[in-house]
Amino acid sequence: MDLFPYKPRKNQTAVMQTIKNTLESGGDFVFESGTGSGKTICTLTSTLEYALENHKKIIYSTRTNAQQRQVILELREIRNKNKGVKEKIFGIGIQGRANMCILARNDLEFAKGTSEELSKYCSNEKKKAKSTNKDKDKGCIYYRNFLNKEKVETVKEWVKKELPTAEEFIDYCEKKEICSYEINRLLMRESPIVVVPYVYVFDLMIRNMLFDCLSVPEDDMVLVVDEAHNLPNYIRDLFSAQLSMYMLNSCILEAEKYGDPGMVDGRFSVSEFCKILNEIVRDLRDTYIYGILEGGIRREPVKKNDAFIPSHEFETEILSRLKITSRTLHDIVGDLMAYGEKIQEYRQKDGKLPRSYLHKLGLFLDFWISLEMDQYAKLVVDASGGKNPRIEAFCLDPSVGAAIIRDFHSSIHMSGTLEPLEEYRDSLGLSENIELIGYPSPFPRENRKILFIGDVTTKYDEISKDEKILTRMKDYVTNICNTFPKNTMVFFPSFNVMSMFRNQVGLDKINRDIYFEEQEMSQTALMELVTDFKEQGNENGDGAALFSVMGGRISEGMDFPAEQLEIAVIVGIPYPKPTAKQRGLQRYYDLKFGKGWEYTVEAPTARKLLQSIGRLIRDEKDRGVAVILDRRTPRFKKYIKDMQESKNLIQDIQSFIGN
Repeated sequence: MDLFPYKPRKNQTAVMQTIKNTLESGGDFVFESGTGSGKTICTLTSTLEYALENHKKIIYSTRTNAQQRQVILELREIRNKNKGVKEKIFGIGIQGRANMCILARNDLEFAKGTSEELSKYCSNEKKKAKSTNKDKDKGCIYYRNFLNKEKVETVKEWVKKELPTAEEFIDYCEKKEICSYEINRLLMRESPIVVVPYVYVFDLMIRNMLFDCLSVPEDDMVLVVDEAHNLPNYIRDLFSAQLSMYMLNSCILEAEKYGDPGMVDGRFSVSEFCKILNEIVRDLRDTYIYGILEGGIRREPVKKNDAFIPSHEFETEILSRLKITSRTLHDIVGDLMAYGEKIQEYRQKDGKLPRSYLHKLGLFLDFWISLEMDQYAKLVVDASGGKNPRIEAFCLDPSVGAAIIRDFHSSIHMSGTLEPLEEYRDSLGLSENIELIGYPSPFPRENRKILFIGDVTTKYDEISKDEKILTRMKDYVTNICNTFPKNTMVFFPSFNVMSMFRNQVGLDKINRDIYFEEQEMSQTALMELVTDFKEQGNENGDGAALFSVMGGRISEGMDFPAEQLEIAVIVGIPYPKPTAKQRGLQRYYDLKFGKGWEYTVEAPTARKLLQSIGRLIRDEKDRGVAVILDRRTPRFKKYIKDMQESKNLIQDIQSFIGN
């Protein structure tokens, strides 16, 4: 691989050769290679070399902005090493419109806008900016400056010279007061590689915009899916839909504000229709979750947060309570979308985002009543502590949104935790002939130690019967933090478990700085938290403790080399919650593949464990200890072959660190 900027490590040449063979044959390749093994640079080098020689475009898709940044940094290394072809090695990072629109970055209302709302608002601002009207101050100032060709060329030259990350590019454009989104659209045509969030590939409307800008057919594109283990769940969420009481309350307020027109020959108003829907959602919650029959009799104690509902019960209740036909309901759906579009126009004229909750309601109802049930489950969910129940059409089968993969020239899917590879292939509906390879870790096994404790667990039934379990877990965490002056990360199965641990057992005896990842923490605040934690490991060896969750933003995609992280404590096994949604998923995979437990419970749990453990070892010199506090750990022996039970935890850690 001529472009590769480093001395190849174990397995890297094999990975690059397989990618090269895949691209030349026009096939697909799914591989697992451990955290820190160089998947990004191997894939980037191989695909870029092929794209430049064969006039292809690379769409490199990532889940997080941190992963996107890493791709651009590696691209810089490739260019620095290959100065003879420096001009050809070029790529851009693209983020969502809410991030790239400078107006949205500086306005809280705009920042919450959907891509569709921002797109409509942007189109209107562009029309005003292009107007021949004498008033030159109309329209978006950043787009007006974009119409200045000299300014645009200056920015394009800077980008090609500096190869900035998306964040650096947006900051530069903000200083120059020019639209970063529109300049990126121009640069796409010239760039052999564009780095995008998943949504740019798997959302139809946004994908069409991307492909229009690239101006090449799909079979001239190579798709790369980074951190691929996230993709099936991402597509499930993208293709699911929900209707909550909060949403319906917003519809009622919107209808009353904009005239509350009558429906079905004036028999009821739009707001009255929404209030009926609100009652139905609440009654479905009461019946299927609370178990309340007519007369207020509770059928069973409340033990769950969601439940299946019969496939046509919601619309049947609408027809029954309003005494209308199915055809009339379809007419109502069309009216809601028409009213919503008019409201969008009114708001746009007032300089606001063209947002309409009634339009969204119409889209939801149209989707719900026409839904084919083969690949979906319909549920009622009791959210926000009973304050915001909702109904949800949950996509069980991510292959409904993955068909686009077959249209690309080739696709490369990679992750540090993708076993079993067959589950990923089957979930996305990829060909059975696709290449599946799991590469062993290139790092010495003796550089990491994985221990587990057999006298504790986070299993709810056992914790509720034995209060001493939580106390023992707290003691393990406290003793580790106080005994070893090392940066230590403590991972929990969920924010709820972390909150329970934090509130019930107390952490006042830990003699070091403690950082907590919060559930609603912004990306900026999260990065500041991680930076502060890393610095504690770099300073005087004092170390700190960072409490986080498995499967969260910190446990995936963030690097903690050397002293920045040396001990990882995993509190419990991150099994999926036993919800109706999870049961439906397991049943669907049992029926389709005969592997419900393996594909929907065991594999996702193992991946979360391995992602958290993977934060420890990022290169050949890193050493680290992982401790799993749960007696159920041996169930994952086939995924974590080097685990050992510890009977004297502090001594075992001390022995490894001192060796």
